[in-house]
Amino acid sequence: MVFKSIVLFCLFFFVEKTSQWKIRGTRAFKECLKSSKPLLVCTWHGSFIFPLFFLKNNHTEASVVSSTHKDSLVLGKVLQYYGFNLIKGSSTRGSTNVLKQMIKCFRKSGSVIAITNDGPKGPPKIAKQGSLNLAYKMDSEIIFISGKSSKFWKLPTWDSFVLPKPFSKNIIFIEKICFPTNINEQKVSSFVSQKMNSIQNEIDNSNL
Repeated sequence: MVFKSIVLFCLFFFVEKTSQWKIRGTRAFKECLKSSKPLLVCTWHGSFIFPLFFLKNNHTEASVVSSTHKDSLVLGKVLQYYGFNLIKGSSTRGSTNVLKQMIKCFRKSGSVIAITNDGPKGPPKIAKQGSLNLAYKMDSEIIFISGKSSKFWKLPTWDSFVLPKPFSKNIIFIEKICFPTNINEQKVSSFVSQKMNSIQNEIDNSNL
């Protein structure tokens, strides 16, 4: 596992350092950090490389929800190499423990938690309820981070994971998601899913 995580870390490092990166929406992220509210960073599992690179360079104090599944342990090691704190568990394994750790983290002023909302095993681009309902109850700020690459590999996995190729051009998009007034708690996850997919469609159709 350690060897695999080192190889993956080196690959990520090479991709990041040889590629061009632009960021749209940094202001929204900074405004959320300035508030006293906790912040939940959302993304789809297949696009997590974009918030990973953004947070690595802008807020390594963030905590990242990481599954205890065997394959995810390798990525968890990479996240630790980057300096992130891990909240171990998922919607299928240790979900209660995850929510307890998130509550503890959210109670700290200015805390930031990043999560792949459709992880660890899908279905793709359908947000799980637990973390979003918690963020809603605790009046957390929510932002969506994703991106687009000029050249990339798309892996044959359930999430169609996208990995930018070395020497590619990339844009990271950041957008705040606001709940409508008096939204029903049962509709929180479906609302966020719709917003994330709508933003992702705009990203996919944008020019680099």
